[in-house]
Amino acid sequence: MDKYFIAYGTNIKYGELTKYFPEAKILSYGYIKNYALEFVGYDGHAIATLVKKRGAKAPVAVWEFPPELRFTIANFEPFPYLYKRIKVTAIVGKTKMRGEIYITKQKLRHGTPSDEYLAILKAGYKEAGFDENLIDQALKEQPKD
Repeated sequence: MDKYFIAYGTNIKYGELTKYFPEAKILSYGYIKNYALEFVGYDGHAIATLVKKRGAKAPVAVWEFPPELRFTIANFEPFPYLYKRIKVTAIVGKTKMRGEIYITKQKLRHGTPSDEYLAILKAGYKEAGFDENLIDQALKEQPKD
């Protein structure tokens, strides 16, 4: 695992990952280029993922994990079953931070998340200073399966 774990979705919210990994810390917030937020799964239970989309920017959190937890985060993110791990560069102000991110690896149908999931996601965006409307926009713009 690279030095940084790049997170999106509900893992942007500080308390979501730290309840499982109290030693982890958020270093900063930024975005990754050419990826867009989408939601996959069954309606009422969908989860966030990122998909390649030219010109898009996806909000992310840059986390640092102690070396001994790097294997554990892979298990936390059902790797390699549901997610694949890829290297990305987060843009944080004028700084580039290279790390790994987990995105769904299969083509799953698009769906809507639960109200509880959306509330956590929006709270994370607010906490990080991201525009919460980006979430609603992603829901409106995602493909209809």
